[in-house]
Amino acid sequence: RHIPRGGPVNRHGGNVHGWARAAGVGRGDVLDFSASINPLGTPREVLRAITAHFHDIEHYPDPDSMELRDKLSATFDLYPSGILCGNGCTELIYLLPRALSLTKVLITQPTFNEYERACATAPQSSAVFLYPLRARDDFDIDPIAVVHEATRVSAEAVFLCNPNNPTGRTVEKDTMKEAAALAADRKIYLIIDESFIEFTTAASVIGLTSDNPYLIVLRSMTKFYALPGLRLGWGVFPPTATRALNAIREPWSVNALAAAAGVAALNLTTRKERTHALLAREKKRLEGGFETLGIDYTASRTNYYLLQSPHSPRIVRGLKKQNILVRDCSNFTGLDESYMRVAVRMKRDNCILLERMASLLAAP
Repeated sequence: RHIPRGGPVNRHGGNVHGWARAAGVGRGDVLDFSASINPLGTPREVLRAITAHFHDIEHYPDPDSMELRDKLSATFDLYPSGILCGNGCTELIYLLPRALSLTKVLITQPTFNEYERACATAPQSSAVFLYPLRARDDFDIDPIAVVHEATRVSAEAVFLCNPNNPTGRTVEKDTMKEAAALAADRKIYLIIDESFIEFTTAASVIGLTSDNPYLIVLRSMTKFYALPGLRLGWGVFPPTATRALNAIREPWSVNALAAAAGVAALNLTTRKERTHALLAREKKRLEGGFETLGIDYTASRTNYYLLQSPHSPRIVRGLKKQNILVRDCSNFTGLDESYMRVAVRMKRDNCILLERMASLLAAP
């Protein structure tokens, strides 16, 4: 399917500021399940690093983010020259169609809307072909079949989200490695967005980038380390893509406090273990609650759930009236108003969500 220039509506979860203004309440009075951020919150060590670097705002930030790139290089055993940092992963997503002059791109659906919008708003207006995922298959992605389809439609690049947003489904490393090799053989860029990979037990393919000139891996630091207000993302790119991105990107997109926060976050050693232990407990609680309420959910391997119910519009509206935000998924290509997405939060919050959902479903 070809999507004309214009793209989908740019609407996301996490707009606590806008809802608080509209409802006339404080931001602290809003319970936000619409943004999938680590329920452990921002690490104390990261907050201390931000405070310690307050004086850095008197100077322009390092345009190359070298300290952060060196830290990423050492942490993930990567060449610093192939690493680029951005104002959130989204900045890099928007740069790619422009920098690589992509005219045909294949994107699975449903997935993160900004891939499609980035292509549709690029100066050369990339044609987007959509590869539908099936609900009866839990929206699982077969990346090898996707690359074959990209070959058929002569696409120059494929965007894949792993784990996928909003479904929470993952592709294992061996399968993705095979797809990446096939894409390289066909000279198709395989762009893999791993923004939520740290919430899962799935292995990253970031280590494969050094041997594959068509593999691009994007990562976010805002979700796992709870830094969405700072905007910090990074990616690993082949030399040709790195040069093309650097030629058009704006200077100083990563501010000094975000860079300091990123370095401090990478020094943490127990964050993943603590996060996974919490998610294991709370996901079991939520899944039991969804089953009791008769709400269908896609088995998720990360920190959010895609839910389906004929009562979803009523639930979304009713929760909003109580200042509880969940993600209405009707603007995801391939989904409709019967779908909603909820983040996994702390026990108290998750219990409130289930209780309020039960009350809304019980109401006449």
